[in-house]
Amino acid sequence: MTETELIRLPNGVRIALEQMPGLSTAAFGVWQRVGARWEPKHLNGIAHLFEHMAFKGAGARDARQFSEAIEAVGGSLNAATGYERTAYYARTLAEHAPFALDLIADILFEPHWKADDLEKEKGVVAQERGDAFDAPGDRVFELHQAALYPDQPLGRPILGEEATLANVSVETLHAFHAAHMSPERVIISIAGAFDRNAFVEAAEQRFGGLKSKPADEPEAARATPGNVREARRIEQTHLALSWKGAKAGVHEVFALRFLADVLGGGASSRLFQEVREERGLVYTIDAAHESLEDDGRLSVYASCSAKNAGEVVKIVQGELEALAAHGPTQEELVRVRTMALASMLMALEAPSTRADVRMRQVMLRDELLPYETIRQRYEETTAEEVRAAAQLALEGPKVAALVGPKAGHGALAGFEAH
Repeated sequence: MTETELIRLPNGVRIALEQMPGLSTAAFGVWQRVGARWEPKHLNGIAHLFEHMAFKGAGARDARQFSEAIEAVGGSLNAATGYERTAYYARTLAEHAPFALDLIADILFEPHWKADDLEKEKGVVAQERGDAFDAPGDRVFELHQAALYPDQPLGRPILGEEATLANVSVETLHAFHAAHMSPERVIISIAGAFDRNAFVEAAEQRFGGLKSKPADEPEAARATPGNVREARRIEQTHLALSWKGAKAGVHEVFALRFLADVLGGGASSRLFQEVREERGLVYTIDAAHESLEDDGRLSVYASCSAKNAGEVVKIVQGELEALAAHGPTQEELVRVRTMALASMLMALEAPSTRADVRMRQVMLRDELLPYETIRQRYEETTAEEVRAAAQLALEGPKVAALVGPKAGHGALAGFEAH
């Protein structure tokens, strides 16, 4: 049994609570509805850099004292930036959750930002960018994103670029923070073992005073068909192919999850069996569906030799077309439904997952859904809905990205021809 509760502070801050009996720890975070989608072009990367600066000290503590404070109670703090959200999250013993929330509040309201620390952190981010560039499996998706959303915030790298981060000063950090820190865009979510009253009191004390302000909405996503190739002197060709999906929070995401799993979600999937097991054309191949607030993509990633790339692209496209024409078999539907339910239930044994799930529900729906409702939606998804999802995918803009030897670059011609 779990106990859930959604609290709305008078100023608009929302707090999701989920008690998990039998645990001794809590996982929680503060999520802000702001990310790379809100960045002006000349400040690309500022949201991520802001997150990096979070641990340079805050409140009454310098950077070292801040780290020592959370570790002294056996806890951990971290942060992450995406296109639509920035998260500051923690894991602690039950009794220390209010203290760790207070530390996160210090990060958001009383940060220590010094010009020399900012320049050092720009160097750290440069190393992070270099690491991502050196990994072709990461680079191919960055190129894919840029091709999918050209000349849009969604098409720019979350890590930014050296030229744009050069425009970021302590003053611009403060301005960006002030423009986007409004109570309606803040969600606090906690799951596990914790003192409900003490945690809510801490949240009210630190976040209840936030003043409401007009909220800027990000530029709408405009998915555009296209492809991009980047030559690398490496052994493997890395492919990222995508088709139209569904935005977050709509019913169609369940069928698209099933479609991705039938197509490339595990060792029993069509692509793994056909492309790897039967033909030995790849080492890695998988499919996924990911959603934004106003758009979604069904994608396939594969790595293979340059000589096999064209055949891989052809098979991927053919399998998706077959699913659009005939849908999954009953055996496939039962298998992916069982996989989805098992994955959900296993993940929900972790309080960090529950805190994240509850945050997403509040962010997208402004309510907490019973897990049984989610389970029921998986159980009710039909083969016809999966077929319709495949048809939807093929009707929308297609995008392909490739990183690898020039000998494999012709592989995308087959994708373009369909």
